[in-house]
Amino acid sequence: MAKSTKKKKKYAAEKVLDNLNQTAYKAENFFEQHSKIIISVLGVVALLAIGYFVYLKTVVEPRSEKAFKEMVQADDYFKQDSMNLALKGMPGSFLGYEQIIKDFSGTKGANIALYKAGIAYYKLGDYASAVSSLEKFSSDDDVLTAQKYGMIGNALADSQKQKEAIPYYLKAAEETDYEVLKTMYLTKAGKLSIELGNNADALKYFQILADKYPNAGNGEVDKYIERLKYATNVN
Repeated sequence: MAKSTKKKKKYAAEKVLDNLNQTAYKAENFFEQHSKIIISVLGVVALLAIGYFVYLKTVVEPRSEKAFKEMVQADDYFKQDSMNLALKGMPGSFLGYEQIIKDFSGTKGANIALYKAGIAYYKLGDYASAVSSLEKFSSDDDVLTAQKYGMIGNALADSQKQKEAIPYYLKAAEETDYEVLKTMYLTKAGKLSIELGNNADALKYFQILADKYPNAGNGEVDKYIERLKYATNVN
């Protein structure tokens, strides 16, 4: 019985090795038959990678640098709260954010211009344009991303679209662990939920905040939680 088991194990092991050898042979044979095609494809991929790198260094990056240089005067007016000039620029003198976004599309400079334009539109009360511009902006920075979603939430809330604003405040809070921002956006989501009569949701948002930051809002968060627990009959 023991000998029979050993034979079976030996046979199984030999079969596995045989299968591996056949697989290796097939792979080797396939490469030999298609080596020219494989090498050609790898060559094309390498050329594309090199071409893309050269494109970034010789086209995209210089255009981005130019976009930032063009933005200097628009930024000055932005800081002075002259939002129309920051957005529109002055023909023959300097470009505003709108023109920079068009002329330098696809660059880091144009991307930052989208963010600043979004804020400028918001301050001018053009909430639809603010949302559109901010939605197109992207960043790897968690604070900037949180502020982007928070600003979209503000624009929607000020457009009397409170229900649509709440998910953006929640996205903003999720993007960062910076306590000040997280407290601000979860509080906004909670307050809007109360306005809409969604006390259970509001309680959930304030509780998330209290669990992560026990002293958030200098005690205001705890007050909201107590009121909401009473309103929702939660012990």
